[in-house]
Amino acid sequence: MRRYTKGYTLVELLIVMAIVGMVAAAILGVYQVSQDIYTRTTALEDAQLGARAGLDRMASELRLIGAYWSGATGAGPAITAATATTITFMADVNGDTVVNNAETAVAAGTTASGTTVQVSGTASQAANAFVVYQSPALNDYVYIANGGRREVKQISAVAGTTLTLAAALTTTYPAGSLVRSVETVTYNFAANSLTRSVGGSGNDTIIDNVTGLTLTYLDANGTNLGTAPPPASIREIQMSLTTQGTDGSRRTMTTRVRPRNLS
Repeated sequence: MRRYTKGYTLVELLIVMAIVGMVAAAILGVYQVSQDIYTRTTALEDAQLGARAGLDRMASELRLIGAYWSGATGAGPAITAATATTITFMADVNGDTVVNNAETAVAAGTTASGTTVQVSGTASQAANAFVVYQSPALNDYVYIANGGRREVKQISAVAGTTLTLAAALTTTYPAGSLVRSVETVTYNFAANSLTRSVGGSGNDTIIDNVTGLTLTYLDANGTNLGTAPPPASIREIQMSLTTQGTDGSRRTMTTRVRPRNLS
């Protein structure tokens, strides 16, 4: 006797397909949510790393404002311009007169009213440390110190190891006197970038995807000096930097620095 095995009915197949579809949709939904979370987390992390890198770079150099500048004869304010989105200051931020752990020094004694300084080291070391630009107003300065005597003068030319000064020295410095180079440094926020320039070197981008930079200036008592602060009154600087990730996620990081050479 022949037996017949019943197959699935169309209704049963439709029910199974519907259940499989719902399970697949649920799995796809979980996967999509996971991908969205991963993408957002990665974008936030990128934005945070960018903000931290920019702040760390700025903070390390803002702490040096006035280094080998403040208190020297011929030096003006260590901060020459300050707004909510830009700051320009004088300092030796590169330390490029220190070669193989040895300080650059006066190689031959100078005289009061002299306009040249011969420094130790090689011609290439002098050219690297003391830079002149097409715009003379942006040239580096030389800082000379011996005992209680110290002054800064802007450089007008470098030939070999001899520096020509834009103005005469006010006193004499014997051979061995300390020599440093002082640069004009500017940090600026514009066109979604944080940029840095030294003298007339042009703007170098520190980080991209910047959506905001706010610099707040405080005096010795911690009082906010406003959006147009008198540079000579600045004693502390608060920086708030906002960066944007690839998906539009934003991170804002804030820190304060107290320049060591302002008093």
